[in-house]
Amino acid sequence: MARVGIYLKDKIEREVRDIVQQDIQNGASTSEANISATCNELIRLGLLVYKRDGEDGPQFDLEGYRRDLIRKAAGSREGTVLIATLLAEMYLKMTGKDDEGKLEDTLDMILSGINTAEDDAESKHFINDNN
Repeated sequence: MARVGIYLKDKIEREVRDIVQQDIQNGASTSEANISATCNELIRLGLLVYKRDGEDGPQFDLEGYRRDLIRKAAGSREGTVLIATLLAEMYLKMTGKDDEGKLEDTLDMILSGINTAEDDAESKHFINDNN
């Protein structure tokens, strides 16, 4: 194993020492949890991240992530509508209220409730651009 002498900023040294102390408190022996072993592991992890990112910077595909997120959210909404339709149809048949147009009225009520809940959540969690 190679020996390397390096200088650490005070804050980084404190954080490394805190990690060592936490490992010791969690039951690690002093031969397992020490400054040298902890720095070695942190450098190894840092090198993995460095190599993964390459020379062109981070390789995280934000556009692909957004596309996947929208696709999954749309699929979840569609699945919710299908389940609501099936439940409404079962409810109406069980209660004997499966008259002409009753399913459409019930689905309209359910979907309006879903849309209202989405609008309320959006107004609570996002900034309104209309102002």
